[in-house]
Parts: sequence; structure tokens; C-alpha cells
Amino acid sequence: MMRSRVVSSLIVDRIRAKPELKPVEIIHEFKDYCGIDISYYHAWFGKELAKLDVHGDESKSFNELVWYADAVKETNTGSLYTLDCEAGINRFRWFFVSFGGCIAGFQYCIPLLFIDATFLKSKYKGQLLCASGKNGNQGFYPLAFGVVDSETEENWTWFLQHLASILLPMGRVVTFFSDCNQGLLNAMGFVFPGWPHSYCYYHLKQNLISKYPKSGYGKLLQDCVINLFSRCAYAVTEEEFKVAMEELVIVGSSKVKAFISDLSRDHYANAFFKGMRYGEMANSLAESFNNWVGVFRDLPVLPLIEGIRHKLMVLNSQQRFEAEKWTTILCPEMETRLCENAEAGRTWAVRRSNCTIFQVFADYSVMVDLEQRTCSCRLWQIDGFPCTHAVAAILAKRDSVYDYVECYYKTDFFRKAYESPIFPIPDIGKGLGSNGSAAGVVLPPITKRPAGRPPTKRIKVFGEFKRPLKCSRCSVAGHNRKTCKAII
Repeated sequence: MMRSRVVSSLIVDRIRAKPELKPVEIIHEFKDYCGIDISYYHAWFGKELAKLDVHGDESKSFNELVWYADAVKETNTGSLYTLDCEAGINRFRWFFVSFGGCIAGFQYCIPLLFIDATFLKSKYKGQLLCASGKNGNQGFYPLAFGVVDSETEENWTWFLQHLASILLPMGRVVTFFSDCNQGLLNAMGFVFPGWPHSYCYYHLKQNLISKYPKSGYGKLLQDCVINLFSRCAYAVTEEEFKVAMEELVIVGSSKVKAFISDLSRDHYANAFFKGMRYGEMANSLAESFNNWVGVFRDLPVLPLIEGIRHKLMVLNSQQRFEAEKWTTILCPEMETRLCENAEAGRTWAVRRSNCTIFQVFADYSVMVDLEQRTCSCRLWQIDGFPCTHAVAAILAKRDSVYDYVECYYKTDFFRKAYESPIFPIPDIGKGLGSNGSAAGVVLPPITKRPAGRPPTKRIKVFGEFKRPLKCSRCSVAGHNRKTCKAII
């Protein structure tokens, strides 16, 4: 008889390699490879028993965080970690960790931090808070993460206070990106007053879309409003912003007026943003991190944290070895972008005003000041990278273009960002010490199970859709190459 315990013993290695394996997939695998039919109950319960064998009991996993905190201290020097419990009863409340290798390397990354939270799907639920940076090759750089019971202002304040203990000693101002969660916004103003904070343009756009019907005349109005709002957000001058905003208010009427009245233009519009965003407009890198760790979200708290550490260790090593092969001064992505800018302005006329000021004649004329590193098109100031006009002026002066590029985009800074490794944490001594003393016992949090079947996928924002399928044979959307019947 194919009971749950037998199913568990046969799939334990599959669960170790793929924790998100679904009971339906287990049923199909038994049928395909063994020719045996098993019930959904036996598949589901067998998976639960296999998870228990691989990852241990979820309630005891919180107690093992005491051992894990000590292990991080011994193996990864310079790490910041905190385990907080409710006073008197030792019930889990918060856990924060940032590994020493990530802290040491972040000061060589672009001064941007993308903040977000994602829900956990284990027995005790909770939220995973994360802060991810951006390296010089336009990739994400995980800096810190924490586990809390819910996404509240108190929890965000606690997380950001620990983040401040990492950032403030570095002595540089970092620009934050986040969605419009009110608790996070209040916590950000309390912990980092005066630091640049950008709202995610994508979330703002989706909030505005939700105010209009998605069919008929409402869809046409929705598209028009979004185009005008995009012009407002991406406008590089105050005059351009005002013209686009006046049109937006006329077209969108009272709905847009109410939306704009609660939104500070200093946090989303290029023309008014007080700080450097290096060309970023959305909180996309935080979403990349959430997707990157998604495989661990239904695991107990210790395997969740250790799984993220393992992926960080492997990513850190891969990036370090990959960078050793680079022969360019800039990271490959930025080297390509610089070459494209140089090629675009190769035919433009450039006239010198003095030693550092030039006038560049493109579709329209602009002034480039190489000493102040500014261009009247304002793209150099906004992106933090020489625009096409600036590159044309630099080449006309016969200077090296690389002297005018931020150090964060250079290969030597990228190598330094991944120079400090994240070390393994062997668990051969786990359970010796922390479990033996009553003082070290950490109880799991009290959670209330929500009504209905637990969700396994993120609920998409209104208006969000997948990229349409496009055929690589005939370039028509709606089908792929395999099912293409077009005559070519």
C-alpha cells in the first residue's frame, strides 16, 4: 500500500532540491516513473512528512535561531544580526541579519537601496523585509533582510534602525526606493530624515490606473492619463512638468486631482527630486530579490534564512570569478552604454566656449559643462552617467571619457564589492548548547490562520499583465514558433 510515509521516503530528495514541489506534481511523477496511482491526500501528507524530515519541526526552528546567531558571529566576522523576543515569555518577534561580506561590499555599490516586503507561506506566516542595492553592472546586491510577524510601522521602524547602523558609519547619503506603504513612509521619515526617498513609479501608475474602468471609454481615458502621468514623472525641467501636469488635470478631472493632492512631486518627478536616482524610477530590484528567494518562502524560519545565505554565498562567488575575466575599464553593461552614446553623437557639431564649456548641436543645441559635469538636457545630472551630448564634448576635447564616469560603474569597484566572501555555516554542532538551557528557548509567534485556502502566488495589481507571447518565426504576437502556421 502506497501510504504517506512510503511516499515521504521516496520524495525526500526531491523536496530537498525543490521545496515548492506541489502534490499534483508528486502524483504525476509517481504515475510517470512508477506507474502507480496515489491519492491527493497521500501526496500532500507525504510532502509534509518529507519537509519535516528535511527541514525539521517549524516550531523548533525559532529556537534554533539562538544557535544560528552565535554561528554567524563565529563564521562571518563583521556581520550584524539581532534576535528579539517578547520580554518575559521569550516568544519570537524579530530577526535581522546582514552578513559581513555584504556590508563590506555595499560601499562599492551605487548608493541606492530598494526596500520591500514579501509574505511568507510557512505554518507561522510572517513577512520577509529586505533591502537590496545595485552593483555597477546594473545587477541587484542584497544587503540585509529580516523576518517579522507583519508589515507594520513599528516593524519597519525596527528594520530601518538596524539598517541605519550599517549605513551611517559609511558616511554617504543613500537614495531609498519603495512603494507607497504608509507605515514604511512614516518609518523612513523617522529613521532617515532628510535622506532622498523615491516612490516607485510603477506602483504609482498602477494606483492611478485602478481609478478608471478597464474597458470601453474608460480604457481610452486610462491610457491617456497614464501617458500624461509618465510625462510628468520623466520631465527633466520644471516647465515641462507644469505643461504635462496641466494637461493631466484637465483630462483626468477630479480623480487625478484627488490622487495628485496626496502625492508629493519631490518623491517621483525627475524635475523636483532632491537627490540622485541614477536613472532608476521603479522598485524593480526589490521585486527581483523577492522572486530570487521565492523558493524558500514556504520553509521554516531557519531553513529560510540559511537558504538565502547559501544563495548569497554562491552569487558572491560567481560574481567575483566572473569579474576576473573582464578586461574593460567599465562593467560590461556600462561599457556598452558608453559606446552607444559615443556612436549616437559621432556626427554632431561641437563648438568650444572655453576650456570646459561646449555647445553641442544635435536635434537641438545644448550646453555641456565638463567641470561641473552638467548638461542642459539634464540627463547627465539625473542618470549620473555621461549623456550623448557630454560624450561628444569630451571626445571633442580629446579627454578620456572614463575620467568623467562615476567610480561605481568601473570594474575595479565591482571587484571590490564582491571581494569579501560570505562564509559557510556548518550545522554539525546545531542543537548543542541553545536547546539545552531554558534561557535559550525561543517560542514561535502566535499567528491566526486567515480564512480560506492559503494563497501560493502573489496577487497581481490591477492592470498588471504578463508580456504577450511573440513568435520568433513570423514576429506576430499570440503564438510561438512551434505552433506557427504563417506562410513565409
